[in-house]
Amino acid sequence: MYLHQRVAQNFSKHVPRLALTAGLSLMLAMTSGCSQQLRTDTSATQFDASAATEIAELEAQSQQDPNNAELLYKLSLAYIVDAEKTKSTASRDAGIKNLHKVLKQVPGNTATLKLLYNLYYEDVAAGKDKAFTKAADIFNQLPAKTRSQVNAPSLGVFLNRYLAQQKSGEKNLPELYQLLLNAINEQPDSDKAYIQLAKMYREENYFPLALATLKLGEEQITSSKGLYEAIANTYEARAQANGCSYEKSSYLSDAIHYYQQAVPLAPKDASIHFALSRLYLDQNLFQLALHESSILIELDPSAENIAFNAQNYSVIGNEQKAHTLLEQAKEKGLPGSDSAYHEIYMNSGDWMKAAVSFTEYLQAKKNISVYDIIKADIISQQADMDFLASIPEKELTFNSDWEMAVYAYWTDKMTRAQFEQQVKNRCERTEYFFYSGYRDYRAGKIPAAKANFSAALEQNTYRFIERPLARHFLHGLDSQ
Repeated sequence: MYLHQRVAQNFSKHVPRLALTAGLSLMLAMTSGCSQQLRTDTSATQFDASAATEIAELEAQSQQDPNNAELLYKLSLAYIVDAEKTKSTASRDAGIKNLHKVLKQVPGNTATLKLLYNLYYEDVAAGKDKAFTKAADIFNQLPAKTRSQVNAPSLGVFLNRYLAQQKSGEKNLPELYQLLLNAINEQPDSDKAYIQLAKMYREENYFPLALATLKLGEEQITSSKGLYEAIANTYEARAQANGCSYEKSSYLSDAIHYYQQAVPLAPKDASIHFALSRLYLDQNLFQLALHESSILIELDPSAENIAFNAQNYSVIGNEQKAHTLLEQAKEKGLPGSDSAYHEIYMNSGDWMKAAVSFTEYLQAKKNISVYDIIKADIISQQADMDFLASIPEKELTFNSDWEMAVYAYWTDKMTRAQFEQQVKNRCERTEYFFYSGYRDYRAGKIPAAKANFSAALEQNTYRFIERPLARHFLHGLDSQ
């Protein structure tokens, strides 16, 4: 079982926020200071005056001075603000109409085009008729720099269709793929569509397609942290696809490379250093792992991050440093139910402390895994305590056939030979050898226990708790 199995932020399964348009504050922010031809003074839209009165005054002024583009622009903003507050379709249409009047007087005005585009993009995302054609027309008039600041028209269609499919429960992935490919063609220098399309490919285990998509984006864009993170995420997911990332260590090396590419673009992004620390540890690069976890807690000295650093030291056998950091995490508010406590105490053989912290951990859980049952047994035996009374109160869940096999072996429903036949990779071999070795250890079969604990260590699955536990028990047997 993995130590510090924190879920990375980059593996979220939710659709990204592609429709970032037309909120009141955002609308005003988008238009403010964007134009050299029109002053975007929005003081006329302050909320202390009646919107109706303000609009009426601006209408009257614009009728007296119909060629004043700045007045028309203020009037457009007033209508849009009113539409935002009152959800009035008439006000929104009037705002759009006046924006077109501005463009007739000041063709190509960037602020006006951008505001108008975002309004049409909202309509695209809402699925309104002919909205895509209108949005695409304005999008093509935007300067290249401004186009990079908005979402491509096809992203609005994608968002609409994605949400519709979610609501209906009828998945049509080819349709969504094509819309994202359209968005890439419309906006090849924006990372959004590349990242979303690759994410969808990755979720279907189409890893070559996901990587090809992201590499295409990499050719077009050289300064996207998100793109480099997405490539790294995809390599990690590809390594894990067969159930054990240690079988595909080259993919982990590739993931490290792309996380490293992201660091200069966002050196203070703690999540990147967290990811690098995990991967360095998986690659047996302990000093680099510890360096990254130190950077992590400098950037974000949360209790969880300090506990993560403590577990890294525990994995490599530096128990004194691990315990010191664990105390710091406790002072920062790390709850007693956090798994870092009992896992670090288990690794160092401090079984009474492990028992106390595991009790809190168990009490906080509604569901338990087979690994929780195994921990309960080992701690009970080593600390001479009984956790079995609280186990039946919990619901046992399994995440894989392998976990079911582990449970069957641990509860004597499967022989060791049958258990061995279930092993398919290094991760499972680590667990097979450790659990077999522990059984031998408890039965007094010392040579067999030593052989199995040593075999568990030889799998080099560095973030598996079975590895430091095997080292602990093996050290105890060697000192006898």
